[in-house]
Amino acid sequence: MYNSIHSKFIKTPIFEILKDGVNACRGIGCGMEAYPLRDYILQSLFLRMTGAQEQKLKCICWEMATNDYGYRHEFINTGKKDFGEFSKYEQKSKVYILLIEEIKKYNERFNIDTLEWIRDIGSDLKKDLFNQEVSSKVAKIISKKEDNQEILSEGNKIAIRQNIEQKSIAGKDKIIIQGIKRKFTESIKDNMIALMDSSFLAVGDWCNYSLWKNDTELIIAENCALGDDLLINDLKATYVNDVIKHRHRCAHNLTSYQQNLPTFDTISENNYRYYNYFFRFAILILIDEIFMRIYDEYLYQIENNPFPII
Repeated sequence: MYNSIHSKFIKTPIFEILKDGVNACRGIGCGMEAYPLRDYILQSLFLRMTGAQEQKLKCICWEMATNDYGYRHEFINTGKKDFGEFSKYEQKSKVYILLIEEIKKYNERFNIDTLEWIRDIGSDLKKDLFNQEVSSKVAKIISKKEDNQEILSEGNKIAIRQNIEQKSIAGKDKIIIQGIKRKFTESIKDNMIALMDSSFLAVGDWCNYSLWKNDTELIIAENCALGDDLLINDLKATYVNDVIKHRHRCAHNLTSYQQNLPTFDTISENNYRYYNYFFRFAILILIDEIFMRIYDEYLYQIENNPFPII
């Protein structure tokens, strides 16, 4: 079995940092007198999570450099210039692309779009996931037609479902993989809710917590790990416009001499609702889970294919 001094750290979820923080607050009451403490704790957790993620990506690069001498030369000579502190989106994206390229050196047929995000899924669950994906498509079509004031009978709805099912059979495997990826992203939110729902950190900022908890548009499978894109759409924009900027504000203590108050234009933007700690935590954990899953695939290829194809 492949052995690495970095792998244990890389495969330890940064969710554990959030879990430790929430558990440390169990003894704190939820009264008004505790509110000033909440922001200090959230900022501390945020910095620990961003720091751990940056170190993880550095360790992944060292692992690739250990196994690929050609990449080692490149990393040693240009690593600092290319990756900086591994904090910016472009730097994280570069590691993501390089890791996929390294996997393809062992398995040229590897495709991130067909990665089975949760391994050892049973046939019954795959069947359920396929039915869920079909039902989701049917619901969207019916909803769109009803929004256009079309009158649909039960027979029309059954016909729509049968039509979608027939069209979906040919691409059943791909649809199941999409369902697994959706379950993978949903499990991140479910785990966070189970941890934080009655915690001091959530109760102390229930408005923002509820906004994050009820959101169904940002942290979704369609916004991450597609082809060469680590994040896309509003998810990428939120990381670039809020997560990394807030990381710099906290890490360099900019708030001690800069007010950094958002302008009215910024506040009026639709995406501004995503600018709070719960969305930041969820995005960081999502990125971490993506890298851990791809790194698992990388280790699997190394262990089962000792010599690269090229």
